[in-house]
Amino acid sequence: MSSSDPFGELVAKLAGKVSELKGSTIEQEAAALEKILERIKPLLGVTAHHIQVGYHTSGQQFSKEHTQYHDKKGLILIDQFDRECTDRDTRGDYLGWQLILLEDGSLKTLERSGDWSRWQGESSGWGIQEEEDLSPQDAVKRYGLKAIVEGTGQRD
Repeated sequence: MSSSDPFGELVAKLAGKVSELKGSTIEQEAAALEKILERIKPLLGVTAHHIQVGYHTSGQQFSKEHTQYHDKKGLILIDQFDRECTDRDTRGDYLGWQLILLEDGSLKTLERSGDWSRWQGESSGWGIQEEEDLSPQDAVKRYGLKAIVEGTGQRD
């Protein structure tokens, strides 16, 4: 950048400062999340519950629903599981993700996919397609501390 463009230099300096502040904020929020997780970890054995990772039904009149659960219990911190309608409210897709705090204190994102139908004889089901371990810093970068604590996160 030339010295003849003082506005451009100012913008570049401000962008650098913003980047520094953002990095510092992420580090501080990640440290805060680590402290929160340390404090609640002893309670997870009592408060954690089974985390559903799959569902299937054949759609036949007397068929049973089948559910699968994660091998570890946990708490759902952010739930963005959803259903999308693709055919006049009678068929659609299961989609979305969840941020999970497992009973061992680790964080994990689960992404699901599948399809549903309200028609008798048509199967419905979903399963976890991707399971990703996250560090507290990764979780804060992706969702933000406020969203994690409030359970309202949107994935970037």
